[in-house]
Amino acid sequence: MKKKWVDIVSKVDFAFQPIVNVHSGICFGVEALIRGVSDACFDSIGAFFDEAYYENALFPMDMLLRRKAIEKFCTINSHPNLKLFYNIDNRVTCMPDYIPGTSAEMIKAKGLPESSICYEISEKHEFNASIEIKQILDSYRLQGYKIAVDDFGSGFSGLQILYHVEPDYIKIDRFFITDIQKDSRKKLFVSTVLNLAHILG
Repeated sequence: MKKKWVDIVSKVDFAFQPIVNVHSGICFGVEALIRGVSDACFDSIGAFFDEAYYENALFPMDMLLRRKAIEKFCTINSHPNLKLFYNIDNRVTCMPDYIPGTSAEMIKAKGLPESSICYEISEKHEFNASIEIKQILDSYRLQGYKIAVDDFGSGFSGLQILYHVEPDYIKIDRFFITDIQKDSRKKLFVSTVLNLAHILG
């Protein structure tokens, strides 16, 4: 891996956003959110990942980020009772150097069960529903990892991504949640997605 990307990753950090169970009020998990990309001279997180993608550095760079997120997650006192939600750029599985199963070693080294990790697949980049990607997601699921669809309703794939990914969690895009109490159409959309989620299990 180019030293450039090792240096870049060393400049970014993660903040953890709590995910709370609305029924119990207890923190269920945390989402790892990248912070500090401006310190690495990027205008946005999207630009950060795009450059890694165009330089074919996306997979090794993501492995460095995963390690960083997992190590920081393990500093939370209650982490054995939490799930770590980690965003995956859909394009990482299409990289020429992609090797499945690489993150398992770092997870086991920290004594974490695979079920404590939830990989989030976003609609922000077109989801290539190839047999290979479906096999990768099925492999994740068989190993015990959880799968979430992030930003649902914001991007390219719509209902197709639910069909192909078969997620454990659906995270509805904030557009549909913001001011929902004032918007009957947003209420209808969200209630429909909730009903669909229940049907899909």
